[in-house]
Formats: sequence, structure tokens, C-alpha cells
Amino acid sequence: MKALLDLEQFIAAKVTGRKESLLAADLENYKDELFERIAGKSVLVVGGAGTIGSSYIKALLRYKPGKLVVADINENGLTELVRDCRSRNDVSLPKNFISYPINFGDKVFEKVFMNEGPFDIVANFAAHKHVRSEKDIFSIEAMIDNNVLEGKEVP
Repeated sequence: MKALLDLEQFIAAKVTGRKESLLAADLENYKDELFERIAGKSVLVVGGAGTIGSSYIKALLRYKPGKLVVADINENGLTELVRDCRSRNDVSLPKNFISYPINFGDKVFEKVFMNEGPFDIVANFAAHKHVRSEKDIFSIEAMIDNNVLEGKEVP
């Protein structure tokens, strides 16, 4: 039986050409300060199911936030994020964790924000990727609406 691909090893060997992150030294040097600033805090991540948002969450979880609320319109992505976090040995979701499959520009998001907050840390990674969104006028309009206009009314 053929072994499964070790993605981290593949990226190190074939993509970046290095065995550790460029940020590894800084993360090590500032780990106590990061832990002090994040441990027990209430965190909201918008766009948390995407590539960058989910990576941010996995890095954040190492510092033990007390509450984590994740919003993303991609319900399947949220499910994968939760499964991945629950199956990892290096991170764990806080007891006070909830994910919402909602758009941060919708009125319901404002209700979630007001009900679940206040938040000590808010990170917004919600975005339409421009590469796929520049194919026609309607996709461009949706990208501008999501990436520029919708975030202006968040409380």
C-alpha cells in the first residue's frame, strides 16, 4: 500500500525549500507574550474557513483562547475546519467554541456580534479571491461588495 503524502514535508522540500517557517524564530522568541495576550481571551474570526483564516485559527489555538467564534459563508469549510482541529494533537478548540455559517455583511451577523461579544480580538479574512472573481462583471461586483463595502457597517 502506498503511503499518504506528508504535505508539510512536501511543501518544505518542493515549495519553500526550508524545513521551518520564516516566522518560527519570532514565534519562539515571543511565545510567552503571545500566550499572555491570547490565553483566555474572546476571539472572533470572520472568514475562518478559508485558507488564511483556518491557518490563523490553527496558529491561534496554540495560545489557548477562552472563546472562539468563527463566521464564514462556507458551511462545508467550517465543517472541515472543526474536523481538522478536533483531529490534531497540537491544538484543541476551547470549550466555548461556536461556528456560524453566515455572511458578515448580513443583519444576522450583527446580532451574532452583539450577542457573542464583546471580543478582545477580531480578525477578518473574509474575501473573494480576485483571480477567480475577475471573469465577468457580476463576479467583480460580488467581490467589491464583499471585500470593500460589506465590512464598513460591522459594529
